[in-house]
Amino acid sequence: MKALLFAGIVATTVALSQSPAPALVPASRAPALILASPAAAKDPEPAEVQVPENAESHVQEPTGPASTANPMTVLMRTGHWFIYSHGCDTVKTRRDVIIHFHGAYTTVIPRYLASGLDAVLVIVNLGLFSGPYTSAYALRANVDGLLERIKTGIAEQCGIEDASITRLALSSWSAGYGATEQFLRWRPELVDAVLLADGLHVGFTDRASRAVNVNSLDVFVKFAQLATRGEKLMAITHSSIIPQEYAGAAETAMAVSLAVHAPTWTVSESKYGMQQVTAARRGDFLVEGFAGNDKPAHASHLYSIGKTTFARLREYWERQHHVRKTQQSQQ
Repeated sequence: MKALLFAGIVATTVALSQSPAPALVPASRAPALILASPAAAKDPEPAEVQVPENAESHVQEPTGPASTANPMTVLMRTGHWFIYSHGCDTVKTRRDVIIHFHGAYTTVIPRYLASGLDAVLVIVNLGLFSGPYTSAYALRANVDGLLERIKTGIAEQCGIEDASITRLALSSWSAGYGATEQFLRWRPELVDAVLLADGLHVGFTDRASRAVNVNSLDVFVKFAQLATRGEKLMAITHSSIIPQEYAGAAETAMAVSLAVHAPTWTVSESKYGMQQVTAARRGDFLVEGFAGNDKPAHASHLYSIGKTTFARLREYWERQHHVRKTQQSQQ
């Protein structure tokens, strides 16, 4: 039964991760497709799911009132989506960037815009399983290459010379954690926040007892330790799915929580259309665990991302800004 359940969950992942993007002409001839508004990113219906270096030190403070410019959505030649919350207005003063790995753009974009985050969102989809995400960034050069392409894209689209990234957040759903893992392996000093939505899997040291191989979580544990001290943000949501062959997101979240001595407690509350059952927190390391062990439960973590991990990032960055302003006023 567990094998059949997992097969069904993979089928849902296929539906949610594959975006119906327009066909691309060869990269040598393809211009970027610019949408002045997010109209193309329509909200999917629930029926789509069927049951059976310290970057903070380089932050530039925003100047003037908040922008009222309309969002801008750009499909790059690489197939990556760039979403500017307020057009190019914000990037003239700061370039906070969120890279989201895995999830249909039609699902991610409207939830991102509704979250209130004011940053450049880059959506990267590479396949159905974690392997392609892991292998795509297996070398430091791969990670640096993506960051350079992002900076180049921002510079070209917004006509600015300095497109250096001020704060960088990594977000993923399901299989996308494979890319986040590689970023933390090669360039952890550049990452300000890690957001994991129902997707962090590793093997066991003892399969019979389902003992999680914590050593395989080393880069996540190291980052979580920084978050417990308030130096970074790590926000995790997970369902209660228990895969047969490897540790599921609930088990890995618990393993990381134990490794960083984050208190964990039970919860019984309806939130974001799900039923929360557990929570853990220490400093800016936090976990929200939810009931559900089927396809809709897994999909719910992508559908609710604007109110969960994106919201946690918005709160964290706003708090950082407030602290800096307070420190400046006291000098």
